[in-house]
Amino acid sequence: MIARRLGLLDVLAIGVNAIVGSGVFSMPDDMQRKMGGFSPLAYLLCALVLIPVALCFAELSTRDDKNGGPYLYARRAFGAQVGFVVGWACYLNAFISFAANATQFVDFAGLGSSWLFRPVVVASVLGLGAIIYIGVRPGAFVVRLMTVGKLVAIFAFVGVAVMAFDPSRLGGALPHGTAGVANGVYLALFPLQGFEVVCVPAGETTKPKRNVPIATVGSLLFAALLYVVVQAVLVGSYPNLGAESGTPLVDAAKYLAPALGVIVLVGSIVSVGGFTAGSALGTPRYGQAMADAGELPQAMARTHPRFETPHVAIAVTTVLTACLGAIFTYKELVSFSNVCVVFQYAITCAAVPVLRKKDLGLRRMEEPAHGGFRVPFGPVLPIVGALGSVLLLYGCELQELYLAAGGIALGVVVRAITRRLEVGTKPAVP
Repeated sequence: MIARRLGLLDVLAIGVNAIVGSGVFSMPDDMQRKMGGFSPLAYLLCALVLIPVALCFAELSTRDDKNGGPYLYARRAFGAQVGFVVGWACYLNAFISFAANATQFVDFAGLGSSWLFRPVVVASVLGLGAIIYIGVRPGAFVVRLMTVGKLVAIFAFVGVAVMAFDPSRLGGALPHGTAGVANGVYLALFPLQGFEVVCVPAGETTKPKRNVPIATVGSLLFAALLYVVVQAVLVGSYPNLGAESGTPLVDAAKYLAPALGVIVLVGSIVSVGGFTAGSALGTPRYGQAMADAGELPQAMARTHPRFETPHVAIAVTTVLTACLGAIFTYKELVSFSNVCVVFQYAITCAAVPVLRKKDLGLRRMEEPAHGGFRVPFGPVLPIVGALGSVLLLYGCELQELYLAAGGIALGVVVRAITRRLEVGTKPAVP
């Protein structure tokens, strides 16, 4: 049995860190180029699409408080094959994002052009893996500490920038018309994704039927509001927003006050480091859940006898992430992240009405499953969430679709090999 050590603040911090990572520091200039003075609306529009998705995750998390999140939901609703594909997409997206942000963390630290860059990336990933390996509580403490640090830096920037805020810079013409709006909303998906991570360590959360839904929806709403405020303040206070700098928030802070620039730079390092710590905590649980079902090697389901953590899954995930961080760049690693996450969002939303129908043999449909949270308005919001997720792909490039398809195909091959090799040891669930 894995110990339940994560409280509400822990899982809320995991959600906030999973969302508020590198995007708030590196993407405002991209949003400005796509939507100009209307760029704050990109986050708002994307959040409106994702709220039904978060509500679906909240309901489903009350049905099953085991580790696994979207993988378990899809499996219960649509069977083992679909469940595995969703679980693999989640796992793939999680450790690629883990590697990407570890890479950017070292880049923010000033080692991007140094020969030490790749070794430090690998060392950072391995160090976080070691912290998580010896117990969830040390990892959760690191996540909460970094959450506070980065939010202090962001709020300090907002507090200074509002004094130079010019509201006339908001609005105006759309640089690329409706196509720019579609692209902007699609871009906003990357910095807003991550709330689903809260559901994955449900098996280690105290009072999961209460804490997981609150943290899932609460982390998304908090992050969306934060992004809208930061983007609006940037548009109104920094005339050079939209330049190809890659560090727009740091540049704006230096423009307003040199000391503020130092604070925001430190905050950016803490932010991306916090995201990386949260990824180290949540990512291995995908592999553990699929191993429990016999679809990945059974060793990944083992729990450490002393630390009570999924130590093999943590070790495998850490090594894979370190290898990716040693080989690929940040942009290469995140190029198809949105496609993977849209796929899991759409399937998760579709699972809600299916699982409700399966409950009919046990209790009335009007009652929440297992006494937990229920998405209101019947099947309407789950359908809206599924369709909205797919529509976000309107701004997707074909290359991203091809890469995502290749990654998922690799997972299918791994599953087939695992099931063949482990026949006779522990039967795989069909």
